[in-house]
Amino acid sequence: MVDELNATLAGLAIQDALQLDAHRFLLRFSDPPFPRLHIMIHPRLSTMHLARGIKTPTTRTELAVALTRELQGLRVRSVTRPKAERLARIDCEGGRSIVVELMGKSSDLLLLDAEERIIRRARSHARAGERYEQPRPSQRWVAVDLDAVDAAAFGAVVAEAGPSRELEPILVEKLPGFGGLLARETAWRAALGESPWNVFQELRSRSARSERAPLLYSPGPAEGLPDAVALDARNLYAAPFPLACAAALTATPMPTMNEAEAAAAACLVRHMSYVSLRGSLSGLLRQQRRRAENLERVLEVELAEAVAGGDPDRRRAELILASLHDARKEGGVVRVPDHYGPPGAVIEIPIDPRLSLNENAQRYFRSARRRERAREMIPPRLAALRATIEKARAAEADVERAPSRVGLESLERELQAAGLVKAFRRNERAEVGRREEYVEVRGYRTRDGFDVLIGRTAAENDHLTFKIAAPHDLWLHAAGHAGAHVIVRNPGKLAELPENAILEAAAIAAWHSKGRDEGQLDVHYAFRRHVRKGKGMSPGMVVLKRHRTVRVSPSLPGEKSRRD
Repeated sequence: MVDELNATLAGLAIQDALQLDAHRFLLRFSDPPFPRLHIMIHPRLSTMHLARGIKTPTTRTELAVALTRELQGLRVRSVTRPKAERLARIDCEGGRSIVVELMGKSSDLLLLDAEERIIRRARSHARAGERYEQPRPSQRWVAVDLDAVDAAAFGAVVAEAGPSRELEPILVEKLPGFGGLLARETAWRAALGESPWNVFQELRSRSARSERAPLLYSPGPAEGLPDAVALDARNLYAAPFPLACAAALTATPMPTMNEAEAAAAACLVRHMSYVSLRGSLSGLLRQQRRRAENLERVLEVELAEAVAGGDPDRRRAELILASLHDARKEGGVVRVPDHYGPPGAVIEIPIDPRLSLNENAQRYFRSARRRERAREMIPPRLAALRATIEKARAAEADVERAPSRVGLESLERELQAAGLVKAFRRNERAEVGRREEYVEVRGYRTRDGFDVLIGRTAAENDHLTFKIAAPHDLWLHAAGHAGAHVIVRNPGKLAELPENAILEAAAIAAWHSKGRDEGQLDVHYAFRRHVRKGKGMSPGMVVLKRHRTVRVSPSLPGEKSRRD
């Protein structure tokens, strides 16, 4: 791959550097054939290759700007790889060098000056101005010149493996320049009866020759490989020539090693992106299901208490009122005749000694009414809650079965539309391998079925308005008062929303504002496409290109759409 990169990039001028995320960079060149060098220093995916079709970011990071300032216009002199080291150097005019360390968790990208001092670095803790030192291998490893390995030295390595140990890890440890893939091939063919030394000589010779037949090995055809297929370094990799150890995998011939590596990286990026979204969506559903289960337990306890205590509380209140003149108070209890028991029976009723008997009776009446309402209202709430829990469990299973990221995104939209998920992804963060971040929002539903979303903070207001709301959704905010941005979803793209829906949403916007206690408030409303963010505006501040105003009293819908 380094040979191919050197043949392609040597003599070309660097146009700029782009940072795709924390672990991925793109070098663009201004001379034909205008190649792009994709550099990845992710712990699971440390590689570099020529790439096409990578979406470039619309904003530049501070690191990308600094790299561009140092490299723009410089021509590449050479791309090299020190022997037995997993790193590459891109040496440019003006004494600038880019060092790409491809070592898993320790991967890094550094820009050096002519004196090998660090100008910029992506991940390491080295300070600018320090002299660059090439990473040292593990203490148990010794950098090996493979051309100098003879039969005796190789035989000693094989003997160290012994009959009870696998040959592959010993080869990787003792001959680091040989690489895990070729060590795997040697161990595989040795297990089939071939001489390890003969296999080593053959592979060493084939690796040194420039004639190659690059292949992409994958669990199935790379073109239609499902996102859900588990991928790792043992079932997805590029190889310079056919390998016996990959007989169980699908081999796809590729024109160059760079294209083979680019295809392997694309497959792994898709899989990691799928796993990231699946884990986040599954975790969100699990979190919301557990909330619902906790609420279910609370309601079950409240219902049990209501069933057990409703009638006795009313009876106690009636007995206290019937005996106001002859009842005997003794500290925290009152002794009264039990008109519901046998003749002459007396009952002790707990009371608050600080209150009169009449006030204690009213307390028991209120308790009885509260329990009666609970007996009436809790069962339907429990039924709806249990239905939601079952839907959440089914949705969790659907998420685990989804074969692709596209399928997960479609399922996510369905869950949001059904109200089962009241959270939205931060789409601006697309870092490979990092869990997708969801932002939960408060939600209501109008009487005619429109979903209403409310921001919580100034930053969340911005996210709700400019990242979640669609251009045809309705935006509302209390005029002249700090408060929440309110969005009314308009999936049917109606030219005008029903007046009742607008009034209900405006009342919600007034309720979630600092002017809630002022009586009636003016509320501005406009379609989201008419809401703009002015340059330099603080979070939550917007400009309305076109809007209308309605005057309402702050209130919430009769039936709140609960987060649970």
